[in-house]
Amino acid sequence: MAALDWHNAKIIAELRMQAQKSLRQLSEENNLSPNTLAQALQRPYPKAERIIAAAIGLPPKTIWPSRYNDDGSTSRRKGKRRVAKVNPDYISIEYKGGKK
Repeated sequence: MAALDWHNAKIIAELRMQAQKSLRQLSEENNLSPNTLAQALQRPYPKAERIIAAAIGLPPKTIWPSRYNDDGSTSRRKGKRRVAKVNPDYISIEYKGGKK
């Protein structure tokens, strides 16, 4: 059975116990808008996940196992939208099984 992501309440409680901070305080300390890190509780947000996990003292994969591969890399595809905007042919070539 696959490990489940931590419940949001557990993440907030661990942050309070380990770092003695709220998500808002941690956001502001990292020069982010006050509610930025809270977004990681609802959706994948690698930068926010790294900041929260570092404050707790664990790797992000431990807190959000569904969002990471076994090697610790994110399980999300990166840069496809940006690449498609710059070079729309890239996506069609990729899906046809061709090389870049």
